[in-house]
Amino acid sequence: MNTQENVQVVKDFFAAMGSGDKQGLLALSAEDIEWIIPGEDWPLAGTHRGHAGLAELLQKSEMLETSTEPLEFVAQGDRVLVVGFASGKIIATNKTFKDNWVFAITVRNGRLTNIREYIDTQALARASEMSLGNEDIIRTLYAAGEGPGMDTGKFVSFFSKEGYMYDVPSGTMFRGKAIGDSIAALARAFPDLHRELLGIHVTESVVVVELRIRGTHKGELSLGSNTIAPTGMAIDVPCVDVFRLESGKIISFNCYNLPSVMQQQLGLVSS
Repeated sequence: MNTQENVQVVKDFFAAMGSGDKQGLLALSAEDIEWIIPGEDWPLAGTHRGHAGLAELLQKSEMLETSTEPLEFVAQGDRVLVVGFASGKIIATNKTFKDNWVFAITVRNGRLTNIREYIDTQALARASEMSLGNEDIIRTLYAAGEGPGMDTGKFVSFFSKEGYMYDVPSGTMFRGKAIGDSIAALARAFPDLHRELLGIHVTESVVVVELRIRGTHKGELSLGSNTIAPTGMAIDVPCVDVFRLESGKIISFNCYNLPSVMQQQLGLVSS
């Protein structure tokens, strides 16, 4: 087939794709077609081979509502490059996307044998990302604040630009990087620190958490203006944390804990 005939085959393929003609797409595809879609975090990503792989891809495409418009066809020999634009949304997340794309297509004997897409993978991954509910956000926050996977940067990322953490008993407020520093300091004092979540109560924009802070005092601990050397004592301190969130970000985190209980458990004051 000549170059113009190959272009017409590709145009027919896009017309069938636009009208949802699955049989037409299969008829225009070689039995050993390979369709490569880059990315990882969106429904259609992967390498799809053969008519079975194409049928599975078409079924997955029902997870999207999309409008695809090929704008330009550039051909040389059996290769056809298609430049186009797509817009739509991921149904599961209800998030929209826009994508300027290029398809590199090989046509042999009137059928497509290979498709390689060049697309905006980040835009499609963002649209596919499930938004966490407020309770899930807070649970993920706690997980980032302790244990081998502690990530203070991730912990801070859950706060809005003006968001803060307020230690109610001491009257100390932390913002930005200082939030992460305070979490890291507590973890250094209690390397096995664990926050046992006893109850989570959620309203529209407020999450209240009942918990106990547990750990063994093996590092220096700052209490007010004093630095306490390791005592080797275990703590089990009741606490209530109150979070307020807007648009998936924490705007305030008030921590109500009992420092007197911690001091007693560390043997710093008599019970």
